[in-house]
Amino acid sequence: MKIDVFIKTLVVTACISFTSCKINQTKNGLKTGKWVIKKNLMNTTTTSIGRYKKDSKTGKWNYFHKEQLTLTEKYKKDWCYIVEYHNTGQIRSIGQSKKYINNSKTEWLPTGEWKFYDSEGVLLGTKIYEKGIPILETYTE
Repeated sequence: MKIDVFIKTLVVTACISFTSCKINQTKNGLKTGKWVIKKNLMNTTTTSIGRYKKDSKTGKWNYFHKEQLTLTEKYKKDWCYIVEYHNTGQIRSIGQSKKYINNSKTEWLPTGEWKFYDSEGVLLGTKIYEKGIPILETYTE
């Protein structure tokens, strides 16, 4: 009985700890932890939610226009896997970008195969990118 009460107390404490984490924090001038960024442009709100580690995006980021998901990014080391959505909720494009550093400037450039779809989910075509430059385009009929 005492063990059940202890476990329940531990679970409740853990839940409170995880849900009460601070957002939009910096450490030594670098973005860190969970971030929620809201922007108002022409009477519409865009929101991005994700995490930073030493001022670099990490893990999964979600982007919303009003309250509708428009883009997801999953960062893994020097790669970012991207899914963009139509306002119907169908996938608009799927691809990846790679981080390149040139003259101390970091750029994320489309790399490899990208697939593009219409608003009903039908494949429109593919593009192959090399360091952000399309080198091959294929369209479906």
